Amino acid sequence: MTNIFKRNENKIRQPKTDYIIDVFIYIAFIIGMILVILPMLNLFALSFSEGEVNSQVTFLPKVSSENGAVFGFSFRAFAYVFEDGGFLRSVKNTVILAISVTILSNVFMALAAYPLSKPDFPFRKFILTFFIITMLFSAGVVPSYLLMSSLGLTEKILGVIVMSISNVFNMLLFKTTFEGLPKELEEAAIIDGAGSLRLFFNIIIPMAIPTFATCCFFTIVACINSYGGALLLIRTNDGAKPMALYIYELLNIGSSGITDPFYMMNQQNIQAATIVLSIIPILLIYPFVFRYIKSGLTIGSVKG
Repeated sequence: MTNIFKRNENKIRQPKTDYIIDVFIYIAFIIGMILVILPMLNLFALSFSEGEVNSQVTFLPKVSSENGAVFGFSFRAFAYVFEDGGFLRSVKNTVILAISVTILSNVFMALAAYPLSKPDFPFRKFILTFFIITMLFSAGVVPSYLLMSSLGLTEKILGVIVMSISNVFNMLLFKTTFEGLPKELEEAAIIDGAGSLRLFFNIIIPMAIPTFATCCFFTIVACINSYGGALLLIRTNDGAKPMALYIYELLNIGSSGITDPFYMMNQQNIQAATIVLSIIPILLIYPFVFRYIKSGLTIGSVKG
């Protein structure tokens, strides 16, 4: 009878130093995970609590009375956020921003990357260097604002969309992906009579789906979280502010100019509820693109 507990002599033994390093890695990972999870738990607890007992809130919600509470959770802060039209307007603007930038940016960057992935493309190195320089060195805030102002794009969500289209990093990911695709498929498609656009959209794009999904996800997350462009261009038009700028002003301006007693009493809870609601879109999108992200990053990990 074969001894199933017999040591495998062919197995490569791991040095003791590697075990020590692994222990430190696991400890660092656990500490990092705790540092991320605990503030999130406190944020969720605040969003389901009421202002009178905020000082007692740690990781579980607390309410001062059972009036309107469900199993110890108060939804009054969420109700206030939905009743206030500002947040829903910002969500609408963010949806417009995310969809527009995701489509335009990734299509334009892919169109720019495809010819640059061909070694015989004229002036390839010069154009690629130009793109990389724009990624490392930007024109600055003042020239960007003056340009958008001269085009009449200030106080409009369209200005933020235009500023967000260029993404050289994504272009480099697309370029590396296209360089790894089989040339025989392109040659076969050309022999069958496929034009340039049909070749690109019907042959190249389907084979680069992991990279496209990864870049689209990163673009959506950036549109949801970034407020720099909106802060620069949108100052007075509340109807054009995206969600990130709305939250930024909510956290920094606070109760300035607001006389609502409920808001004054539950300011922290309303801020926490707004942030929790802003996290939901990313949580809904991530499961659908998770399987593409790892392969997409791996394909485009080497840039040249």
